[in-house]
Amino acid sequence: MLAARIHSPGGIENLKLDNIEEPEINDGEILVKIKLAGFNPLEYNLINGKVVYSVKPFPHIPGSEVLGEVLNDGRMVKKGDRVIIYNRIFDGNCDLCLSGRENLCYNGGLWGVITNGGLTEKILISERNVVKIPESIPDDIAVSIPIGALTAYHALRKANASAGKSILIYGASGNTGIFAAQIARIMGLRVYGVSRKTWVKDYGVLKTFLMDDIPETMSFDIVVNSLGSRFWESSISHVKQGGSLVSFGVLTGRETTLDIATLYTREIQIVGSTGGTRNDLMELLKIMETNQFRVPVAKKFKLEEIKDAISYYETVRDGRVLIEI
Repeated sequence: MLAARIHSPGGIENLKLDNIEEPEINDGEILVKIKLAGFNPLEYNLINGKVVYSVKPFPHIPGSEVLGEVLNDGRMVKKGDRVIIYNRIFDGNCDLCLSGRENLCYNGGLWGVITNGGLTEKILISERNVVKIPESIPDDIAVSIPIGALTAYHALRKANASAGKSILIYGASGNTGIFAAQIARIMGLRVYGVSRKTWVKDYGVLKTFLMDDIPETMSFDIVVNSLGSRFWESSISHVKQGGSLVSFGVLTGRETTLDIATLYTREIQIVGSTGGTRNDLMELLKIMETNQFRVPVAKKFKLEEIKDAISYYETVRDGRVLIEI
């Protein structure tokens, strides 16, 4: 079967399309035929050797966000089921796993980073990572759940999002930003965005700002910064007294400075968030089953066109890049 594999870290020239053997099914594992994969900053940076995680094994198959079809019966899923992959590897035995925080497992990590991922025709994975998707959720939305939607939902929950609050989302036109806006609106929040893209208003954003054009007197109960250090000073300055700044990305850098006095005198909470739990995912699916979500798709590529997809990804400014397999 065909797979996109990185043979050594550090650049697209190390990515090759290889014919590899189909995996053999073991007890408790599910064979999934991949239909669609999302291409995210995670995959782009992994291929270019710029991730903050340890990548293994090599040669390595990237891809942490996929939609597929089950090829063998398990205990909870059956042959023919339409599924996504919960993309956190976890041991299920540590105190974090036992308390329902599999995303923080001491011995775990991201599927597609610390293990081979989904940019291939078929994958074999533990059944506990396989999640059946309601037919009411379209493919383009379903494939965007494991990273875009789940990351946004977990971050909002950690920031104690609730009806009546206000939220400002930096990078509102990005994958997580689009889902954060839609989920926050469904939760009853007043949603604002920092983006040059006025079309984000179609996704639940009431008003957009450029970073330098946010009125100094304007503050929000929750500020989402998924972009990193370049936007840190601006984002923390617009957190309301007693409010929360939630961070889950370092696209523009990972180091910054902090005025500690501002932090404690205004009782601001800085919330770190990563991925999401399996319980978050179940809650999110119930929300998505009864509410209409949208995601802009810029272009779809075949797996054989993966290098073209990467080159296009470097230039695209609006919408998702998806890989059809």
